[in-house]
Amino acid sequence: MNKTILTVLFMFTFVISFSQVKYELLEKAIKSKDSSDFYFKKFKKTATSPSKIAAYLSCKTEYFDLKTQYDSAIFYGLIAIEKTKKINDLKTLYQLYYTVALNYRRQGQYEKGQEYILNGMTIAEKNKEIDYIIKYNTFLSLNYHDFESYEKGVFYGKKTIKLLDLHKKYTLEDRRYALNAIAINYDDWNKPDSALFYHYKVVKLAKGVDLLKIDQTYNNIGNTLLKQKQFSTARKWLLKSNNATDFKFAGKTKDIKFNYQKSTVINNLANIAYELGEYSQAEKLFDSSYHYSTMSKNAEKMRDYYYHRAMFNKKRHNFEEAVHYQDDYIKLRDSIFDGNRAKIFDELEAKYQSEKKEKELLQFKNRNIQNELQIKKKNSLFIISSIVALGFLIIGFLIYRQQKLKNQQQSQEFELMSAIEKIESQNKLQEQRLSISRDLHDNIGSQLTFIISSVDNVKYGFDIQNEKLESKLTGISSFAKDTIVELRDTVWAMNSNEISFEDLEIRISNFIEKAKISKENISFSFAIEDVLKTKKLTSVEGMNIYRTIQEAINNSLKYANADIISVNIKRESGKSKIIISDNGQGFDVSELMASDLAIKGNGLNNMKKRIEEIGGTFDLLSSESGTRIEILV
Repeated sequence: MNKTILTVLFMFTFVISFSQVKYELLEKAIKSKDSSDFYFKKFKKTATSPSKIAAYLSCKTEYFDLKTQYDSAIFYGLIAIEKTKKINDLKTLYQLYYTVALNYRRQGQYEKGQEYILNGMTIAEKNKEIDYIIKYNTFLSLNYHDFESYEKGVFYGKKTIKLLDLHKKYTLEDRRYALNAIAINYDDWNKPDSALFYHYKVVKLAKGVDLLKIDQTYNNIGNTLLKQKQFSTARKWLLKSNNATDFKFAGKTKDIKFNYQKSTVINNLANIAYELGEYSQAEKLFDSSYHYSTMSKNAEKMRDYYYHRAMFNKKRHNFEEAVHYQDDYIKLRDSIFDGNRAKIFDELEAKYQSEKKEKELLQFKNRNIQNELQIKKKNSLFIISSIVALGFLIIGFLIYRQQKLKNQQQSQEFELMSAIEKIESQNKLQEQRLSISRDLHDNIGSQLTFIISSVDNVKYGFDIQNEKLESKLTGISSFAKDTIVELRDTVWAMNSNEISFEDLEIRISNFIEKAKISKENISFSFAIEDVLKTKKLTSVEGMNIYRTIQEAINNSLKYANADIISVNIKRESGKSKIIISDNGQGFDVSELMASDLAIKGNGLNNMKKRIEEIGGTFDLLSSESGTRIEILV
């Protein structure tokens, strides 16, 4: 969870380019160390015009933002936004939206930050202000990362890169921030290879320019390697990050950016120390991490500190301390990531996308109307010239032509209305699916999380001597966690209009990686022909195929005693053929269905029914040398 996320945004912030920088007193107020209040008060006495009032409020916002006084920056920023709207100073307005959103984000109020960034995005897109569109998209990528919505975080990060390439924006800073945003989303999405790929791109960009600017990237690389338990290599990167940060801020005021970066890297170093059994060193590092986390005034840093301090005490069997820190972690995390805030996130995103589609549809309709008006104008001129030139004979022809155009117009209008109705119907269907998936996630998901937390609290809060009871509690916790994974798969399918084989490959690969934990000596392989990777399936087809493959692998793990399991997807006779095979002990299918092992038989029947429901065929071959399942869809 340790990540230098807000560091990017802190560096991202730039001084507001007010149209009112001509006001010398405001410039002095912002730059002054001791006399800011004096200059602000002196200017306020002269602020009688709307432009002066807006300038005063905007500079107060900037001043408190630089001072890291979040509440004050938000207070003046909200007022400044309304005043700046009235004088139509768009440049200042864009930055005010960004500053307010950033300060909400620093406080952990991610949904508020989302709201103001999307408001700014709407105005920037309307005016084609590409520089701010790029910055807003990077902000959204990082905001979704902090809210643990990593797929959307990757989407907006890659969208920023596309915008930079499309508009030939080769600014090193903008590209570095976007690459970093993509990398940290992949990292916490448990895709370390992709994360490292984008982190190394940042390092490559900075070579020969200024490597001190990427101290947070060094930390991020170390954090990714730490999660892969490559502790020695990870520690080298983290120490490199720590030294770069100290050097960068040498002789400077240790501001919130410094404390944020230090808290992140030291917390990671403490994590490595306790993983390696260096408990005394870990204790010292955690004390230092607490200091910097507190000074950073950042909810995410305190959350990460509580989490790793709890794990550290758990490893040392200090269960009372572990429960104490875990309670602090859960309280802080739940205050940020509760279900209602997730719902607001989705609603803000849906509202933004809906308004965007409506505007595009309105523009399309206006273009059609303008084209029709031009056609009518040309026809009128043609009619007049025809009357003069050819008389009554041409008049009859023009009447016929005019009627034909009218019919075409009516036909176009009918097609447009049909398209609108179809879009509205699709939107309603999508809203229903989103509503159901939100209910599943918010209600059942939160209840399962509560069960896990309660069981863990019982385990760590009481000295349980009964091994059977402890085993039973562990089983309940593991079952609830597995159920949450199944629930997320279902929500994923419901939220997807269509699923590709490439999506299935990612999903199944994640499942296989988890299976390797329970049986380390098993060799898994997954292969799919390139031509099939982008093949689209409906959500029902995709989910049925995924569940069937999942059930087949589970059977091989539980009953076959196999050490090699493979999944191959290829094209055959115009259809998609899926083969799941193992080298375990086979069985007689007919005897299995008739024996007392009816539960296994039901599992095979369920797999067959799933494939038949989507119009496919299911074949099972088993012998002493292994089992082979062939699916054709």
